[in-house]
Amino acid sequence: MSKDIHVSSRVLSRAASLRHWYRRPLGNLLAEAELAALEVELPTLFGYHLMVIDPPWERCRLQDSRIPHHVIQSVEPLTHQEAGLGGYTEDWPIMSDSIDAIILPHTLELTDDPHQVLREADRSLIPDGHLVILGFNPRSLWGVRRVLTRKRQEMPWDAHFLSVNRIKDWLGLLGFDTLHCHYLFQRPPLQSRRLLERLHLHGPSSGYGRKFLSASYILVARKRTVVMTPLNSLHRRRHLFPVGIPSSSQGNVRRVN
Repeated sequence: MSKDIHVSSRVLSRAASLRHWYRRPLGNLLAEAELAALEVELPTLFGYHLMVIDPPWERCRLQDSRIPHHVIQSVEPLTHQEAGLGGYTEDWPIMSDSIDAIILPHTLELTDDPHQVLREADRSLIPDGHLVILGFNPRSLWGVRRVLTRKRQEMPWDAHFLSVNRIKDWLGLLGFDTLHCHYLFQRPPLQSRRLLERLHLHGPSSGYGRKFLSASYILVARKRTVVMTPLNSLHRRRHLFPVGIPSSSQGNVRRVN
């Protein structure tokens, strides 16, 4: 088995396991909180093409988007019922500089090479395009649960929890500006729906909350536009004053009567 096929099968297994977990009580509540946060962000994104990579939810609600054309890419083979495109998580069949907005819902946590996923996003986005990232919060009770969980092959505890600060650093190196980030779902990682619904000490589960109490986060970034200065303009500027002009502040300029 080649390396690419092995990596793809591992990501495929993780994606299937995470989708199954989102059907359970705790995952179902988290999905509602994340989709509610995404619905707030969608009307702020503009353009012609919106792409979602490997969504773990059964339904990806995009009806509030102002972008007319939506496409969902799923891991090969097409495992998401709404997917219209298949491909590797780290290698997308998309032309460069062609997408206006990209959503990565826990995509970085399923792959062994999150840097490559971000490079693909950078390649595919147009200048000033938007990138929306949803991830599990490692600096929370959920991060503690992940560390203490013995069966790490179970999702979401087998995912690579990435902190907001790390994501911001990676995005900054690629030339993205982080616009804002909100923490979501202030509930402990318990599977009892009845107990979860009784926990109202920290506000509604779908609201923005404190970092330590939040299961996940949503981060919005924009690809920075690079302004290029034509070489011919630099050449003209360099020869505009071929001889240096002394500064009057140095006392070496005198008035001629």
